[in-house]
Amino acid sequence: MESKHTYYVDISSGDILQDPNQNASPSYKIHATPTEMTELKMLFNENYSDDMSTMRRAQVPFRQYHNAPEDDQYDRSMKDIFAMIYKLGDEEAKRHITEIGILHSTDNAPLRKDIENLK
Repeated sequence: MESKHTYYVDISSGDILQDPNQNASPSYKIHATPTEMTELKMLFNENYSDDMSTMRRAQVPFRQYHNAPEDDQYDRSMKDIFAMIYKLGDEEAKRHITEIGILHSTDNAPLRKDIENLK
């Protein structure tokens, strides 16, 4: 069985650090195995790709946000990241994610099947 280590995740930059002093304000403290860290890094990589897709969509002036599947995919990938952080996070991380309500779906798009029950 893999042992868990403490990491600090900065949502805005996508950084996952072992030392909180490397970043002025890490967003969340988590406890994860190496396998879980690999999965979280993959979610951030997918989110980066989704973010690049939204940037390309934004260059087309007549396409509106509510008609852009790229933006929906970006929103889903952010929810996937928050769900994983909720699963791995300390009590403060869980409390904050619950308070901001990001895991409460406001649309009919489900979260990924493997993490939808983490809430």
